[in-house]
Amino acid sequence: MSRNVTKGKHRSKRAEILKALHHTPVDIVQLRKLAIAPEGLLTSELRAQVWPYLLNTVNQKLKAPENIRQHPEFQQVILDVNRSMKRFPAGISDEKVTELQDQLTDLILSVLSLHPELNYYQGYHDICVTFLLACGPQLSFQLVERLSTHHLRDFMDPTMNSTTHILNYLIPILDKSDSELVKYITESEVGTTFAISWLITWYSYVLHTQDEIERLYDFFLSCHPLMPIYFAAQIVLQSSEDVMAGECEMSRVYQILTQSARKPNLPLEELIRKSSDAFILFPPSHLAREAAEFYKNNLAVSTFCDYALVARHETPDTVLRRLGIYPDDKLPKKKEVLRTSPKKNYWNAARTAVIAVSGAVGAVVVAASGLDWAPDLFNFL
Repeated sequence: MSRNVTKGKHRSKRAEILKALHHTPVDIVQLRKLAIAPEGLLTSELRAQVWPYLLNTVNQKLKAPENIRQHPEFQQVILDVNRSMKRFPAGISDEKVTELQDQLTDLILSVLSLHPELNYYQGYHDICVTFLLACGPQLSFQLVERLSTHHLRDFMDPTMNSTTHILNYLIPILDKSDSELVKYITESEVGTTFAISWLITWYSYVLHTQDEIERLYDFFLSCHPLMPIYFAAQIVLQSSEDVMAGECEMSRVYQILTQSARKPNLPLEELIRKSSDAFILFPPSHLAREAAEFYKNNLAVSTFCDYALVARHETPDTVLRRLGIYPDDKLPKKKEVLRTSPKKNYWNAARTAVIAVSGAVGAVVVAASGLDWAPDLFNFL
């Protein structure tokens, strides 16, 4: 594609984004569509304007607590922040590096001090630095606080149990596309731990550039909180030939899988498209029973409406726990899962994905608070 054509498409999409922002009220559904569609929101400048609407923080006013550097995690945060220099723009001065490190430290400690129930984990700083570089210290505090108390909440529990529950969906998603690969992975006894770092850092630990990470965040912020696990499945499927080409031995398979997200020139747009398609065909409510049966943990969310999760901005594992752990004889009946080929037209698939995962959000987020409205929706489920 010629440079002039690309510039023309960028100008056109930029105009669409600004039109949705300037609409009265702001067109949240259209912003989500544009964020999911190829190349996402295009620039950090536009993301700083759109992400607050995607996270419903526009009217949120937060004040950073005092004495944040007395937080018990201060020393660990400093160690992790000092290791984050590779994420900073190349060629910046030592003074700018120090400034960014101080801002990152304060961002993390401000959120942790504001919410004592949140437990810091290594990898959290990778997400925080993405927002800091894209949006600056003040706006990133608003965004990271909301993200930490919702999308990332399950990763910030005292134990890894909640993260394990989310990982339980990986094998059922894979099984819908490649049952032979699932048999091979199961036989190797590799498990799903290879994907933990992907999830808890929202892939910022494995992608190579800030632009790639921001583009992926456009997608995740616009979709169901379980979308990162659908994205993980597509990365694994892309490496299926490499996985199955040799001995079915745990260390070999684990090595291939852990490196699969680090490949140079990862086809990000293709993976996003396929993740959207997989979500449409196999939403979490259709996979909950299979996830529960596969891991023998009796989790079920089949009765939960998928788009309601996004409307409420509720974290995935919170839903799993809130809906209960069912005895074997009370598990919801297995639902028939649609088995059709994903749609080839990306724009149609993306449009359908937005309707599927955020159809209610357009009416919700532009109101005073989607969180206030959502419980009424749950009364009808």
